[in-house]
Amino acid sequence: MSGSSGSMQNKEDWQEIDMKNYTLYVKFNALIVGTIFVCGLLAASLFLYSTSTYMNHELDTSGRELAASISQVVSNDILVDDRFAMTEQLLHAQQTNDQVRYILVTYPDGRILASTFTDGLPKGLPERRDVQHGGVDKTMIFDSTEGYIREVVYPIDGGLVGYFRIGLSERPMMQLMWKRFIQTMLVILAICLAASVLATRYARAFLQPVQTLAQAIRQIGRGNYSVRVPVETKDEVGRLAKAFNVMSNRLAVKDRENSKLLTALREKEKTRIWLIDQLFSAREDERRRISRELHDETSQSMVSMLAYLRLIMNQTEEPKVRELVAGVRDLTRETLEGLRHLAVNLHPPLLDDLGLVVAIEKYLDTYRQTQSGLTVSFHYDGDISRVSRPIALFCYRMVQEGLTNIARHAQAHTVTIGLHVLPSKLTLSVRDDGIGFSANRAERARLNNHLGLVSMRERADVLNGTFAIDSHPGEGTTLTISLPLYLSEEEEHEHSLG
Repeated sequence: MSGSSGSMQNKEDWQEIDMKNYTLYVKFNALIVGTIFVCGLLAASLFLYSTSTYMNHELDTSGRELAASISQVVSNDILVDDRFAMTEQLLHAQQTNDQVRYILVTYPDGRILASTFTDGLPKGLPERRDVQHGGVDKTMIFDSTEGYIREVVYPIDGGLVGYFRIGLSERPMMQLMWKRFIQTMLVILAICLAASVLATRYARAFLQPVQTLAQAIRQIGRGNYSVRVPVETKDEVGRLAKAFNVMSNRLAVKDRENSKLLTALREKEKTRIWLIDQLFSAREDERRRISRELHDETSQSMVSMLAYLRLIMNQTEEPKVRELVAGVRDLTRETLEGLRHLAVNLHPPLLDDLGLVVAIEKYLDTYRQTQSGLTVSFHYDGDISRVSRPIALFCYRMVQEGLTNIARHAQAHTVTIGLHVLPSKLTLSVRDDGIGFSANRAERARLNNHLGLVSMRERADVLNGTFAIDSHPGEGTTLTISLPLYLSEEEEHEHSLG
């Protein structure tokens, strides 16, 4: 299952890399092909412009040459005013030249003598042209249904006899020019296609090492520092691959060093937690032993002393002696009561016999007697019987420590204790309405060896729980612990030793 998921992951990585490389191919091709196409388009446009200019000049020149050849034929007809012969010559010249659309013969003053138009001049064509002031050398351009018409003027016998006005169509020239332009563009497109094929081929060859590097970098990102990239060239890509391999070697060395340090750190943390647990266990053992000794030995001795004092009082009749014995008996009774309270505080037997709730309530009864100015409330919910012994002991100690700190430092009037048993964890909170404290004050207390809260935090860590303090000056303090409801059998056995 893991092998198939790994292969699917590698397939997705390769697809993502291919998509990225496909984009690079497009950019690479667009750069090369676009450059060639733009350059070719500029060259073709320049060619079209220069060719158009050249062909227009040649068209004007051919028109003047045609006029010169016609003038030699029709000059005599003009002199004798033989318009029929002139018209025939003009129509013949028009029919033998595809570019000629009309020919006009004018008098020196511009009036039309003869033309190839049998039905009169077409609309838009001027009847006269000013040829007296430089109009001979100027080519006029007219727009017609056949396209642009270029009209050249040629003098007959220096203009003394008249002038030729020859209209030349640009259509044949433009058709030829566009044909050459299309051929040129097809050649450019063919060159672009060939350049695209070559660019794709060389782009794949160029991007293959980059693709390999990208995959290797992803492997590095997943923590596989053993990946290496083959160095196949000595160019920049080869040097990059070599630098990557050096980096990968160094990362592998650092990873091994970090693994060793992390392992050592985990071992130290494990040892620290074990030592803390042993410290708490030893402390609880010592408390249990002292509590048992106070209850079984010292308390019994004090009870025996009370019995002997009663016998002494019963056997003497001296008032002063009886008063003295009564004082000693009262002092012994108070001492015995103090020892019993001390024994209970050191290790409450009710916690083992009747459970956590009864032990807390019994402790609160005693606490209320000594702190009459405090109102202490306790509420709980959930199945308390599911709480394991180490967790119950820690909760009891937290209530003890929290109430002791409140009595000493909080100047509070109300204390609320909440115990909530959830399906998988337990939450205990101790909240007061006292003066609170700042984080700096808590840090100073820790530095001054006031370790009550610190020890609770450490104990919560040992039990795989959390411990939080929420306090602000003038807003009271809330202590909260969250602990797992059950420990493993090994942890249960270790903590039960305490």
